[in-house]
Amino acid sequence: MRETIFIEQNQQKWQEFEQLLEGKVSDPEKLNELFVQVTDDLSFARTFYPNRSVRVYLNGLAQKIFFNIYKNKKSRRSNFVEFWTNDLPRLIYDARFDLRLSLFIFTLAMAIGMLSCWAEPDFLRTILGDSYVEMTEENIKSGDPMAVYKEAGAFNMFLGITLNNILVAFRTFIMGIFYGIGTVGILLYNGVMLGAFQYFFIEKGLFQESFLAVWLHGSFEISSIVIAGAAGLTMGRGIVFPGTFSRERSFQLAARRGMSLMVGVVPLFIFAGFTESYLTRHTEAPDWLRGLFIFICFAIVAFYFAIFPQWKARKGQFKTEDVRLTPDLERRVDFTQLKTTGELFTDALIFFRKCLRPIGLAALVGCAVFCAGAFLLAEVKPAELFSYQSDLFGVVQAVPSFFKNPGNPWLFPFAVLALNLVVFTTQFSLKRWRNRTPDGTEPEADTPETSLVGIGSGFLKTMVAVTIFSLIFPAARLGGHAVDDVPVPDFFLWTQVIIFEGGNIFATIARTGELMVTQFGQMLGLYLTQLLCGALFFLILDTGLLWFLLDILSMNFYLSAEGTQVFEAVAVTGISVFVLLLIFGLWAAGSGLQYFSILEANEAIFLEKRLR
Repeated sequence: MRETIFIEQNQQKWQEFEQLLEGKVSDPEKLNELFVQVTDDLSFARTFYPNRSVRVYLNGLAQKIFFNIYKNKKSRRSNFVEFWTNDLPRLIYDARFDLRLSLFIFTLAMAIGMLSCWAEPDFLRTILGDSYVEMTEENIKSGDPMAVYKEAGAFNMFLGITLNNILVAFRTFIMGIFYGIGTVGILLYNGVMLGAFQYFFIEKGLFQESFLAVWLHGSFEISSIVIAGAAGLTMGRGIVFPGTFSRERSFQLAARRGMSLMVGVVPLFIFAGFTESYLTRHTEAPDWLRGLFIFICFAIVAFYFAIFPQWKARKGQFKTEDVRLTPDLERRVDFTQLKTTGELFTDALIFFRKCLRPIGLAALVGCAVFCAGAFLLAEVKPAELFSYQSDLFGVVQAVPSFFKNPGNPWLFPFAVLALNLVVFTTQFSLKRWRNRTPDGTEPEADTPETSLVGIGSGFLKTMVAVTIFSLIFPAARLGGHAVDDVPVPDFFLWTQVIIFEGGNIFATIARTGELMVTQFGQMLGLYLTQLLCGALFFLILDTGLLWFLLDILSMNFYLSAEGTQVFEAVAVTGISVFVLLLIFGLWAAGSGLQYFSILEANEAIFLEKRLR
């Protein structure tokens, strides 16, 4: 049968199926009948039209029906057990080349570090630093070369080391976004540092003691860095070698595989931190016992991350040579339903990705406006205007000074303007999204709210709201300090009411209070979820990615010492403000989408229409 005839015979039936699905069919027998008919047509299309679009269409239609049938079905087998016994070993087997390459690079770097220290004694101080070398030499003279592992309390040491291990591994992975080169660089640096450290004790005749102490926890710690390197190389390879996928789609798939590998090393982080904090300090333990423990740790890593995946592959328990992917389905945001916190967060990310261009442009313009006002009108040197710390949440701690800064009394209005550009652009883009016709086009005529006068009025009203918010926000203290003054989510709901419903400022305040009374718990849940997501953005900056970018940029310009300070101050501020504005855009998007869910919960507008 020709494809055109096949389509003509079944087109009406398929259209009826789509209409039933859009109507949220709940009859299981009807859904089962639809699924059987569509899968029959899909089997026919796979046989006779394997490379035609009709096969892709039917595959997507069958998937929709399948999700409607099984969306509430609970898996008989625990997803947790399934991940560790099947999903992760399969990912490890798929990434076996990257894992071997990561191990080879790290081992080669260790050899380079040891050879460099042998050829040039001063190389050790360059890598480890003078203070660390001198401290270790003092410990050796005192008869306890491993005293560095006994200086802090066990529990505090456990928390600090575990967090540091996570940051190092995460930085190793995330740097893979630079085509894998960043991951290779971090593997080389850490390998050279470990090789230099190990050679230092070999030179002092303390190889056995250092080996038993360092590798007691290093068996898991170093393994986690190597696996994180494999995850970063996997992501980088997805960008460099997209194959038949688009580069964006290839990057998405590779990043997901890399993140899953990163989840697999979380137990290694925790156990390595526990071992280093509670066990490594006991250097008086028998050598055979410590050696046996190291052997067991390496055996566990080798079995799970090398032998077990190979064994499952040889037994045919998972296949990797023929992976079929379902076609991408366009995710649409439904403004007519009550939604959970998770659904709202997902919709916010979808909207943010779809409207990234206008929001990103607004953030870029706001960043330029802020930096111009901050540095051109400053009463102090640019390097002294903001204080950025290199420790955890060092950038976040400087955020309050973006609003109120003794070095620039004119900074506040520029911060308000930058924030308002992003908040207004996000909320206004959401309004235009909501007003689209069913076929996805924009309305032919502008409504009063989308005319030039309406846009200007809305911009000024949100400016008032952002000003009130900005007076409160500088009091927020993150990074281990009090967070009582962190802005509450009703601010973002207020801006959405201003954009969508209009009216005067006082009326919108009363309207916001009316809407949030019954849904404040969900609003707080969504806000905390988005707050955590925003903190992750800043955490990425604090992993060293920001300073790495500055090093790359500064290498391309010849600047004086003073010029370098000015450049770094402007660059760090610009990047930090840009990230902050994007976070505000995501918050505004989530609260804006929540507005429609709250509206339906309070007034049931669309439910009433469906009932009619």
